[in-house]
Amino acid sequence: MTNNAFLFRRPLLGRDCRFLGYAFNTSGRENAAPYRQLFTALGGDKPSGGLAFIDDPDSLLDELAEEIPEGTTVMLEPKRADQVARLKQRRLAVCATVTGSLNDFPAALSAADYVWLDNREGASLKDIAKAAQRLPGKRVAGGVSSRDDFEDGKELGAQIFEGDWYRKIAGAPKKSVAPGQATVLELINLAQNEAPPAQIEQLLKRDATLSFRLLRYINSAGFGLSCEIQSFRHAVSILGYQNLGRWLALLLATSGSTSAAPVLMREAAARGRLTELVGESFIAAEERDNLFIVGVFSLLPPILQMPMDQLVGQLNLSEAVNDALLGRTGLYGPILKLAEGVEATDPKMIEQAAFDMQLSSAQVNRFHLEALAWANKLSA
Repeated sequence: MTNNAFLFRRPLLGRDCRFLGYAFNTSGRENAAPYRQLFTALGGDKPSGGLAFIDDPDSLLDELAEEIPEGTTVMLEPKRADQVARLKQRRLAVCATVTGSLNDFPAALSAADYVWLDNREGASLKDIAKAAQRLPGKRVAGGVSSRDDFEDGKELGAQIFEGDWYRKIAGAPKKSVAPGQATVLELINLAQNEAPPAQIEQLLKRDATLSFRLLRYINSAGFGLSCEIQSFRHAVSILGYQNLGRWLALLLATSGSTSAAPVLMREAAARGRLTELVGESFIAAEERDNLFIVGVFSLLPPILQMPMDQLVGQLNLSEAVNDALLGRTGLYGPILKLAEGVEATDPKMIEQAAFDMQLSSAQVNRFHLEALAWANKLSA
């Protein structure tokens, strides 16, 4: 397992929680392979969907400098300030990483485009911002783990935010879903039971917005259909109930009302697609339809602001899907753990998950980047 080097991603959000791009890092600082996979993807399918920050390749920079796509932002610690001019010459942006333990910065960092205020080591954002006040550059608040940190970052002038605060249930969990969400849940149950198309279409007619959004996603570039779906009955005849269930799952993921709902939907789509790609070689064809649903539904708690155990009670899902969502066990659980691993930046966790499934890091990274590119097309 030690030769593996995995690619991790962390979403970058704006002050309004709008998705701005990703920060990428790897588990193998002396392995160029994941960087090359990322750079190839950034030059092609644009999986970042916007900004692309990468951790300093460190000793690999000499080898990789000419391969980093223009427009990429390289994150540098102050001790690596001697690389700023070189990166700028390559038309790459530079982000100075500040942890709060240093007040005297090399002059070269004055050319940095961004200043990353990283509070993951315990210092407050305010203290880090004060330490970095002499550095110009757009502020990025990193490691934001609570709503209070997010608000502090905005007060300090941060324009970009990284962290997991937006994935948490804010305040008291909701006890019931909104009417529009209840309609989607009913649609999912009807589709799973293969109810007559006329019955499902009648339910959709109650909410014109849901009908529009469903057809929009089915006709998006992410699905790749050769003809345009004009009606729900047409969708059933072309897609079948199981494929339609995928899009209803995605529709439920878009129904959140928080400011972070759009980025959560994008992350749910990427996780669903990654779960599907990883599981294709391990799950029998008749069981694969649930892979996408497992990935998407695993992010429903922050989307709907309800605990998973409460949601599962309303979804009428199979036992295998429930096992994966509640305990990461059963048929789909290990696959979901692997899909979540690329978001957790925990090398040991993802190494074990990949090892258990006999997947190389190169395979996992390829699936990861394909899933991001797919989600990006879907959100375009």
